[in-house]
Amino acid sequence: MLEFLRSSAVRVALAVGVATIVATTAIFGLVYLQIRAADEKSNRLILEDEAAKSVNHTVDELRYAFEIRLTHDLRRLDYAALFAADGKVMFGNIDELPPVALDGKSHFVAAFRVPGSENRVQPAIFVARPRPDGSIMLLGRSLLETFAFRRTVLTALATGLAPMLLLTLAIGAFFARRASRRLTAIHDTIAQIMKGDMHLRLPVRATPDAIDTISRDVNLMLDEIMRLLVQIKGVSDNIAHDLRTPLAVVHAQLERGLESPESDELRGAARQALGHIDKAMLTVAALLRLADVEYGPKSSKFQTIDLSAICADLFEFFEPLATSKSINMTLEVRSPVQIQGDGDLIREAVSNLIGNALKFTPENGTVRVSVTQEDGRPVIRVSDNGIGVEPAERDKIFQRFYRTASGHRVPGSGLGLSIAAAIANLHDFDLRFEDNRPGALFEMSGRRRP
Repeated sequence: MLEFLRSSAVRVALAVGVATIVATTAIFGLVYLQIRAADEKSNRLILEDEAAKSVNHTVDELRYAFEIRLTHDLRRLDYAALFAADGKVMFGNIDELPPVALDGKSHFVAAFRVPGSENRVQPAIFVARPRPDGSIMLLGRSLLETFAFRRTVLTALATGLAPMLLLTLAIGAFFARRASRRLTAIHDTIAQIMKGDMHLRLPVRATPDAIDTISRDVNLMLDEIMRLLVQIKGVSDNIAHDLRTPLAVVHAQLERGLESPESDELRGAARQALGHIDKAMLTVAALLRLADVEYGPKSSKFQTIDLSAICADLFEFFEPLATSKSINMTLEVRSPVQIQGDGDLIREAVSNLIGNALKFTPENGTVRVSVTQEDGRPVIRVSDNGIGVEPAERDKIFQRFYRTASGHRVPGSGLGLSIAAAIANLHDFDLRFEDNRPGALFEMSGRRRP
């Protein structure tokens, strides 16, 4: 309960309740002030208008009008009298002039003594207006009903605020409790995840709100963390698996060299061991490079690059190697093909594809490199007429350390295509294999925009 009362949801509920009460009070207060002002203005205008209309009447006409008004129109006039110039009452229901100015304007008297009573007083409004003959006409109205009405409005306001306050707090507490339960469930789930249960996910409702949106994003983050953990475990297993054989061979060769009395055999064993160690170091370097491509910052080095120029540079670089292997290498570039990307990474990916093609193409074979723009998408193709890939292995060639049955005879770590695929994905490209009949065709093309 203490945690519930300290929660931000309860504080928000209380703040909303207080704000609602303040706003309601302000609205009621404004309505009350408007009603009071309108009622008081109406009373004053009535008295001033009556005094202005009656100022030129004769004494007899006023006497008759006062009798009619005081007996049949009690809602408009409560007091009416005519005083002589010396202040003595001539007729009416008031014995003496109240302390008001003789200017024909309405004036408020807070404690007017009721005629015929010694101690009874009441608030009233009076208008005193001089007549041409020197007499003074006095009209007045009691404010008892007006003040009673005001008290009724204030009482209704005060009476209505209490249940409104309780209702607002109850509604706020209800929603605060609901929010608190959701946050408690999220907190408990996070605690379980922190203890190692990485398969748990934060609860998300069918009709999501802001909290559900955050929970869904956190779940996606947890999915990515799980994928990375599995990937790290896989990399560790792959490194251990790929290094175990060369380390065992190195260990055996060094033992054999140490057991031999001939120093030449020891040197030979050491040279062979160094060869295996170099191979292991290349594998580790390739794995680190793959991890850097997959999990490094995506666009920190992206800029406008020309795929045609990059492929032309690689063609010049690999052409002497192709010539030395009696392989015909061609380049097809029609126009500049510009994209936003990392030139060094694209160069590395295409270099791996060209290197693979040259590696698996026999003498007098052909390797083709082309760069085109098709349907607004950049496309790079590297094809050869070499040994190709068996149909059963085509779905596996982009996996780490996978070597085809025919590829085991060729030096390599089995990571070149994995690195190329990772670089292609980093640039929103797809890397696909197609059968060149004979040989292999690798196509790296930009993804279609939705």
